[in-house]
Amino acid sequence: MSGYKGRLTYAKGTYVEFVVAPKQDVDFGDILVVKGKNGDIFYIRAYDFKVKSRWSGLNGVGYLMSKLNQDGQVENQEELDFYLGGNHTVKIGMAEQLCYVDQQGQFLNPKTCPDFFCEVRGLSTEDHALLAEMQGDLEIGFLKTGRGELNLPVGIYGNKTITEHIGVFGTTGSGKSNLVKVLASSMLSSGQYGLLVFDVHNEYYNALSKHPEAKGRLAVYNTQPQSNYAAKLSVDFGEVEPDDVMACASFSEPQVDALYKLAAIWQERWLEYILKYDPADIVEELAGCTGQKFNTRTISKIKSVCWNLQQELNLQEMEPVIPEILQQLAAGKIVLIELKSISPVGEQALSTLLSKKLLQHYASNQNAAKDKPVLIVLEEAHRFLGKKEHANNNVFARLVSEARKFNLGMCVIDQQPRLLADKVLSQLNTLFILGLASKADRSKLESMCRKDILQQRHEIKNLDCGEMILATNYMRFAAPVKVHKFEDFLGISAGIQQSVAMPQPTFTM
Repeated sequence: MSGYKGRLTYAKGTYVEFVVAPKQDVDFGDILVVKGKNGDIFYIRAYDFKVKSRWSGLNGVGYLMSKLNQDGQVENQEELDFYLGGNHTVKIGMAEQLCYVDQQGQFLNPKTCPDFFCEVRGLSTEDHALLAEMQGDLEIGFLKTGRGELNLPVGIYGNKTITEHIGVFGTTGSGKSNLVKVLASSMLSSGQYGLLVFDVHNEYYNALSKHPEAKGRLAVYNTQPQSNYAAKLSVDFGEVEPDDVMACASFSEPQVDALYKLAAIWQERWLEYILKYDPADIVEELAGCTGQKFNTRTISKIKSVCWNLQQELNLQEMEPVIPEILQQLAAGKIVLIELKSISPVGEQALSTLLSKKLLQHYASNQNAAKDKPVLIVLEEAHRFLGKKEHANNNVFARLVSEARKFNLGMCVIDQQPRLLADKVLSQLNTLFILGLASKADRSKLESMCRKDILQQRHEIKNLDCGEMILATNYMRFAAPVKVHKFEDFLGISAGIQQSVAMPQPTFTM
């Protein structure tokens, strides 16, 4: 990629054009360097191309057409070759200016434009100012350029992105699971961040258990463990609140009223008593305490939902397990909650319960500043943060809007970002955009992304598996990335352990 690529021929504002040198390849999304005449270094990104020729004018095209017969075939190939001979065709690259470095080495947003006929070259290791900003302490992949990739690591700074929320979007087969594995592996190596993963398909343990730090920093829980690697996850009756029950079923107004009244009367043992007593006896108890007569069917619906949760979540009176999970996360460990063995109802209740407990723990803990930042990974997020679900102000909606105050962050993963509430998308300050087949999904991200990715629409449309666009607040532009294949990255991580406290460059905006 590095080396001479062409010459600048036009510039207006942040828009530039350059002539691609003969026998040189420049592709959509290539990040290039323009060497200014005063020592300035301009970084540009190619987003479109056009071809010009001395025959491009109307008269030239008309003359060439006259050399074709009525079937569109060449009548005299020798004469046509004579007129088409020579270096008469030129390829023009259209690009946008990303940023530049002045003579003093100061890294700046676009404030001027390069001069006419300046040299255009590819990126190299000499461009350390640009590369330092993109490196981060949680490595994700290598910088992608057109049809290839450079041996230049790209990642995110966890302390700048985790509490600012992350969105991972891509269709099936685009590489979302591999990306989460790579991110989790980087966090395992770092030890500076906690990660709570609701593993819907039980797919992460086999990969992450091979990490050299897994023994001390990886914990796995399952409500019905089939192997000795996972601890049994049970929930104490006193940990469940009416909101947790309401998150996994639809209730009428009388049912909601009865649910909260029962919790107020029986307090910590409300769920235990609902499961223990007959609906008719519960109706009588409510009438005696509140003077309100409820229908037996109203109580039966509540009792039915609570019974299902008891089976799914191992509800019983016991030593709580959840406080142990919260302590592990605050200490910077990765916690996997395997959910494949439970129904969608139990999955929704358990993820809601754990997320709420984590938010309460960080919000009420006076020593929360000493705890490590924690990222909650939520797959198929539209089930929890869709337009209708967000309007109900569930715990995940509160996490997106409030969690950053308490050192918590959300990683929202979905195949169809257009299904998420706009308020959710607007809170995601870091986007990992993988391949998206739907134009509606791409348009939604273009309108909601904090960085201008409008000119990268061709690039996003043609992303292959494992390729993505990384857009985050502290970077000056959205970067194309080739995500590491987890198996290959695991070898890198095992050989070179990342530093616990990496020095971070200072950027001037």
